[in-house]
Amino acid sequence: MTARLLSLVLLTSGAIFAQYGGYRSSDPYGRGYGRSNPYEQGQRRIDSIQQDLAQIGQRAAWDGWARRRFSDAIENLERFQRSASRGKFDRGRLDRAIDNLNRLLTAPELYPRDRQRIAYHRDQLQSFRARNG
Repeated sequence: MTARLLSLVLLTSGAIFAQYGGYRSSDPYGRGYGRSNPYEQGQRRIDSIQQDLAQIGQRAAWDGWARRRFSDAIENLERFQRSASRGKFDRGRLDRAIDNLNRLLTAPELYPRDRQRIAYHRDQLQSFRARNG
């Protein structure tokens, strides 16, 4: 009984300790210990672009051509992120994703708002590529 009570107290105190910031996985400046990924901030932006493209793709998947362009763009961004996590800036994958978005912008079936969002994401990727991250 005492062992159970003690383990319950330790688990509860550990959860409270973690909840109120007693344990931090990175320093106050946001740098991770032992990790070196110069493209980490850009990858967060690419994550949000991928999520947005997936949502637009679900709504605008009117035929196989459009589904393939959305799928290719997202896949190229995923491959770029894998390379970037290893420290390699793969311009080819970014260029292919940008090309897929350019092709999607030519589709007359897109909703105007979706077309604007795709163009905005394309511009973000182009500036990200120009700055090398």
